[in-house]
Amino acid sequence: MTISGYIAIGVVLLIIIALVKEVMRPGLVLFSALVIFMVTDIISAEDALSGFSNKGMITVALLFLVSEGVRETGALNKLGRIIMPKKRKPIPRLLMQIMLPVTAVSAFLNNTPVVIIFGPLLKKWADKMSLPSQKFLIPLSYATIFGGTCTLIGTSTNLLVHGMMLDRGMPGISMFELAKVGLFIVFFGFIY
Repeated sequence: MTISGYIAIGVVLLIIIALVKEVMRPGLVLFSALVIFMVTDIISAEDALSGFSNKGMITVALLFLVSEGVRETGALNKLGRIIMPKKRKPIPRLLMQIMLPVTAVSAFLNNTPVVIIFGPLLKKWADKMSLPSQKFLIPLSYATIFGGTCTLIGTSTNLLVHGMMLDRGMPGISMFELAKVGLFIVFFGFIY
């Protein structure tokens, strides 16, 4: 193995350690690794920047900005307080009352911020209602995934596939084209 291979293995190990120990924000850790790879000529500057020319990747970055803006406004916190049931009911009914709006929101916002906002709200709400929060946290995650399957901007994966299709000269995916399958996933996922 060449010196470049040893450097690459060392950087990957350092990335894992930095991410596990939360030394810096994940984006900064990965950007630092990219800089190390560029400085040591393991990858060229053109290769490092080539991913940013993908329209899907740029859209994902913009969606993260929009999601962060929505999070900063506190709009999701307000929505969370509105959708949380005020009275104790059977857990399946409570799940539906919470999961439907979360699914709708996650169809238009990135899943991660939706879970990050609603998770703590849901935990506090469950404690206040003397309900086990574990019964609600995994369904919350599933609800965001279900919502993401319904629109082009629901998850970054959909956008990346759309960008790759455009790069290969194929027609892209329209905004609600995925809903043809996604709504069935939502329906059967809720039943499950």
